[in-house]
Amino acid sequence: MRRLAVGLGSSVGFGLAVVLGSTPAQARSPELYRCEWISEASPDAVIRFNRTSGVGVYSGFLYYRDQPLMALQEGQSQGYGSFWWSEVGKATPSGTVVPFVRDQPLRAAPTFWSDGRRLSANRVLLVGLGSALWYGSNPEWRQQKPLLLAAEGFWRLGPGCRELT
Repeated sequence: MRRLAVGLGSSVGFGLAVVLGSTPAQARSPELYRCEWISEASPDAVIRFNRTSGVGVYSGFLYYRDQPLMALQEGQSQGYGSFWWSEVGKATPSGTVVPFVRDQPLRAAPTFWSDGRRLSANRVLLVGLGSALWYGSNPEWRQQKPLLLAAEGFWRLGPGCRELT
């Protein structure tokens, strides 16, 4: 078995291809990848990605005040599919990554398909991150209101980040 699609229900409406086994052509060593998503609501909250699987999964940590809180990963299903994020170690996505161009969802921007050039996102929302922190493994996270504001708000993509199109 090469791949298994895991559905998340009609309200979320996307699937994640989880690689269970790979052919030699698909097998790749983890590669270094440097990218930061910085919270617009609370710059003390930063997601630092440090590696990629080489097949579309990007891994890193959520930091708050330079302390690592949660290992997470993000990716995109099937090339054009939905963007997702997940706590590392979970078999299914924890939520959706919604890419934006300025103040519009990327794929709803009027110029997304114009002139054959696709736009690239400059900020994202991570749907479900606030809930993941609120109900997460550390109850002290509930007391960090700036952290919760960051989780529910926009994250600005820093230099070196892959294009979300």
